[in-house]
Amino acid sequence: MHMKLMQTLLLLLLLSTTIPAWSQYDSYILKREVYKANLTSINLSPDGNLLLTGYQDGSFRLLDPETFEVKLAVENVHFKAVNAIDMPPKMDFILTAGHNTIKLWDITGKHLANWNAHATTIWNVEISNDGNYAVSSAFNKTFLLWDVYNSVLLERMQGHKDVTMSVSISPDNRWIASGSNDLTIKIWNIETLQVVKTLHGPTQDIYDVEFSPDSRLLAVASKDKTIRIYDITDEKLIHLLKGHRDMVMEVAFSPDGRYLVSGSADHSLMLWDVVSGERIHQYLDNEEAVLDLVYHPDGKSIYSISFAGDLTRWEVHPEIFVLKYFDKPYREELSSDPIFEPRRKGESKKDFLVREQEAALKKATILERFYNQYLTELEK
Repeated sequence: MHMKLMQTLLLLLLLSTTIPAWSQYDSYILKREVYKANLTSINLSPDGNLLLTGYQDGSFRLLDPETFEVKLAVENVHFKAVNAIDMPPKMDFILTAGHNTIKLWDITGKHLANWNAHATTIWNVEISNDGNYAVSSAFNKTFLLWDVYNSVLLERMQGHKDVTMSVSISPDNRWIASGSNDLTIKIWNIETLQVVKTLHGPTQDIYDVEFSPDSRLLAVASKDKTIRIYDITDEKLIHLLKGHRDMVMEVAFSPDGRYLVSGSADHSLMLWDVVSGERIHQYLDNEEAVLDLVYHPDGKSIYSISFAGDLTRWEVHPEIFVLKYFDKPYREELSSDPIFEPRRKGESKKDFLVREQEAALKKATILERFYNQYLTELEK
C-alpha cells in the first residue's frame, strides 16, 4: 500500500472515537451537505476537479469536489429543474438540460447557445469521450444525437416502441446504448446510426444504461429492482444483480471497470464486484431515494444525491473490502490484542489516550496488510 493510503487510514482512526476494534469506520461519509433547493443532477468534470450540480429551482453550480465550496453559481438557467449536466473533455463549456431545452454555457457562466429540438421534458444528456457528439433523451420514444461544437441536431433516433429515458455513448465512441420502457436495450452504431444489437431481460421500465470504461460491458438499471450486466460483443447476460428492495435509478462503473455502484429508491447505494457479481458493500445512511450518482475519476469516492436534498461524498474505503473478504481473520486479530480494549479500570486518561493512538496505528497496519492481500489476490 502506498504511504499516502497508510496515512489516510491512520488519520481516520485517530479522529474516530473509541469503539470495538472490529467495528467499521462509521458510514464512510466523507462529506454531506443538505440544500434548500433540492439537487436534481450531478456530474464531475473529466479531470475530477469540479463537481457539477443542477437544482430543482433551475440553477446550476460548480463546486469543489472535496469541500463543496461554490466556484460558480448560475441562476435562472432553466424554467424548471436542471435534470442533466455535463462537460466535454476539453472542459471549455458546460451543458445543461431542463424542461425541453438544452443550453450551453462557458466556464464563466455566460450563455452560449440553446438546443431546441425536444418537445417533452429532457431526462438525460451525455457528451461523448471525444467531445464530438452528445445524446439526449426525453419523455418519448426517440432520443436525439447532436454535433456538439456545431450545435447541430444530427438525427432523431427512432426504433423503440415506448418511452426511452436512458441513453449513453460508449467510451470508445463507437456505440450508443438506449434503454426503453418497451423492455429492450438497443445498441446503435454511431457512424451508421443503425441498430446492430437488441438486448432483452428487464421486466419493468429501464432507468439507466452505462458502458464500462473498456466499452465491453453494459450495465442496465431497472424498475424491477435489479441491475443486469451484459457482454456487448457476445450479446450475453453475464450478471443479474439482486439485492435492492426498490427500483434501481442509477448505475456507474469505477474508472478501472472493476466495480459498479448502484443507487436505488430503497435509500441505499450498493457496491458490486463486476467480475464475480458479488455485492461488496451497501451504503445505507440515506433518508430518501437515491436520485443520481457519479464515481470520482480517482476511484476513491462516490457522489450521490437523494430526494432528501443532500449531496453526499462516500469513501470507497479499504476496510469495505477487508470486511467483505477477510472478515473473520481481521476481527479475530483485532479482538485478540489487548491494545484494543476499552479504557481499563484505574487507567489514567493520559495513558488511555496514548494507548488509543498506538491502537489506531496498529489497526491501520493490520488493515493495510489485509487490504494488500486482497489487491494481490485480484491480480492472480
